[in-house]
Amino acid sequence: MSEQALRAIVLIPGLKRVERFSRRDLLAENLANTEIRPMQSPEPVKVGGESGLRLKPRALRGATRQGPSIDLFEAYWADMLTSSAEMSPWKRLASGFELVFFWLISRGNLSALRLSPTIAIGLLAGGVLLVLWYISLTVIVAAALRTTPEPAFLASVPALQSLFTWFMEVTAWIETSAPYFILPLLLSAFRADELAQMAMFSKDYLENRQREMHAGMRERVRRRVAETIDRVLAEPYDEVFIVAHSFGSIVAIDLLADWPHPADRDRIYLFTLGSPEAVLSCRSQWLAGEREQLFQHSPAVWVDFHSPSDWLCKAVTDHARHYPGNSHQLWFNRPLVERVTGRTHMAYYFDPKVLQALTSDRDP
Repeated sequence: MSEQALRAIVLIPGLKRVERFSRRDLLAENLANTEIRPMQSPEPVKVGGESGLRLKPRALRGATRQGPSIDLFEAYWADMLTSSAEMSPWKRLASGFELVFFWLISRGNLSALRLSPTIAIGLLAGGVLLVLWYISLTVIVAAALRTTPEPAFLASVPALQSLFTWFMEVTAWIETSAPYFILPLLLSAFRADELAQMAMFSKDYLENRQREMHAGMRERVRRRVAETIDRVLAEPYDEVFIVAHSFGSIVAIDLLADWPHPADRDRIYLFTLGSPEAVLSCRSQWLAGEREQLFQHSPAVWVDFHSPSDWLCKAVTDHARHYPGNSHQLWFNRPLVERVTGRTHMAYYFDPKVLQALTSDRDP
């Protein structure tokens, strides 16, 4: 690699509906503030139709070698996340039940619980929150149904009429019970709505769920992310770092396992941060197959960062065996409440070891 090499970083963010470029800007700010590899303030750059930020290394007194210049891009897809709030009341009720059934009634759950004690705690806590979230959802939907006329078809089907009446009476009793008054506060404190949204999207992705006349969710997300990566790889960068955080690592593994351009593989460096692959592979056989296929058609380097403080993530399965020395366990000294609520999951964005790995000069 030349002394003034140009590196591209394509960030694939995780599961959260945030504004475009917000994660890119966060990473750029933290990269610019690294002490070991100090960078100049980011400047806007546009390459191949993609808007990015360019970070140039600061000149170091006495240094004989200058670090790489970095162009940082974001493969944005957060706007594709599904939301139950956008559905009709009956659809929300049915979708919520399907969601709870999908995640709680699965043989793969036992395998996931055995991964580690912290993952077991995280999964059990998440399962309880999903059940409580669905109880809250049924109460909200029932309240909305009370303000609308009763469906006419119920009168012609006595069994359905009885079931509907029972449902309305039970939800009314739950709504007036004493414990229910603290339920909204509990769900808000532990961000249950966000958990349900992430669980719903993960389910749709793993099942390649089709909605209305659209292509499957997995196909649409892959295509969106592939467009950004393809445009960047079409440029004469010395190396391209694919930095995938959280569920973004699932998309990266899925996409790169089937990457159609063999000539790109020598320039691709994959970095997975807080990947839930080990957990989700227990639920989805095709994901495990994509991971193995990526090992066979491996990128030049694959570095995996994970932390026991991140309760729903673990080292990528078999990664350490295929890439010795490139599986790094981090420790985030965060309060217990942040681990339970998942806030620790964002710590990779400002961890010094991660930032150093992204800015360090690689040997030619």
